[in-house]
Amino acid sequence: MSQKINVDIFSSSAGTIFGGAETYVLNEVRGLSQDFNIRLIVGHGSYTDDFNAIRKASGIEYISFPFLSRHSAISTGLQKAGLLKKVNEFDIEALCALASMGKLKGALSKTDILEINYPTESLIIPFLPRRIKKVMHFHGADLPPLYAHLQGFINKHVDCFVTCSYWAKKELEKKISGENEMKVIYNGVDPVVFQPAPHGDLSIDGYIDHGLIKIGTVGRLSCAKGTDLLMEAASTFQGEAEFFAVGPLDPKLSEMLSEKAKPANFHFLGSYPNQTLPKFYNFIDCFVLPSLSENFPITILEAMSCAKPVIATSVGGVPEQIDHEGNGILVPPGDKAALKEALQRMIENREIMLHMGNYGRSKILEKFSMEIMYRELRNFYSTWP
Repeated sequence: MSQKINVDIFSSSAGTIFGGAETYVLNEVRGLSQDFNIRLIVGHGSYTDDFNAIRKASGIEYISFPFLSRHSAISTGLQKAGLLKKVNEFDIEALCALASMGKLKGALSKTDILEINYPTESLIIPFLPRRIKKVMHFHGADLPPLYAHLQGFINKHVDCFVTCSYWAKKELEKKISGENEMKVIYNGVDPVVFQPAPHGDLSIDGYIDHGLIKIGTVGRLSCAKGTDLLMEAASTFQGEAEFFAVGPLDPKLSEMLSEKAKPANFHFLGSYPNQTLPKFYNFIDCFVLPSLSENFPITILEAMSCAKPVIATSVGGVPEQIDHEGNGILVPPGDKAALKEALQRMIENREIMLHMGNYGRSKILEKFSMEIMYRELRNFYSTWP
């Protein structure tokens, strides 16, 4: 490439929130920075350790604009007031970009390619010069209300759609108007950072029986992620397994916990920065993600890369990650009995866990490594402008 292409990656929450889409964006920025002039566009706020670490290590340029985080008091207040039936909390984040449209247009004066990472952020696209190639990256198959209503106007200004599972591609093609190309590029994980290691120890408050099987989950801890179902299952295995949950606690689940005590063998550990997660995955014996819906969760890839067996629900693109009875066990969403049966099977047979974990590690190296993801993204963006 004689002259580097200028690629701006827009994600309102990538600097301030821990989440799967945010992790993807930061990994993408790091991986493409050698081949392209990469710049990240994010909202102001208290930046996460992950954002600060990548920015300092890679010297990534970024610009920011004022925005209301989905976790802000104002956004939370609007949700409780029932005013978000047509505009959800993610939309509120994205809409803030419109208020900074003047600044953004000036900043994008030399941009060749703009990648948008949340559908409602695409509201800025029709106001940008046509010479800029515009890519929308869908991290799920649900269309937020505002974008769904305006997509006919927006999509004619978009050059290409990208998503990270064939399931999402199929679902989105049913919902999205226009004839835009939809490309699938799988999420990836760094198998050097996330690699098997001897069981370490974590600083955890409260009593833990380290002789028991350790079951773990990572993500936004909520009913939508099945955290309540996992807690209920944990109560069945007191004296047989210890359960650990890493991630921010959803307010609704927090309210439930104030009314009903959690099992003594279930431990909330709070949010961990990405660089600490390998230690957590190597602390546990089995990873569980009992979500009611998903697209292509990075946490499953991270656990697989650390050679951990996975129990997950057969939703979204998860069956593209998990070969049932190969590197994990798939259960129907919301099926308490099936979840408990899968946990029982893991707890009672360490050989199965070892076999499934090794299978998962080999699948990462073959199909879902970060280098494979980078290569596909490089090839994709090198064809433009």
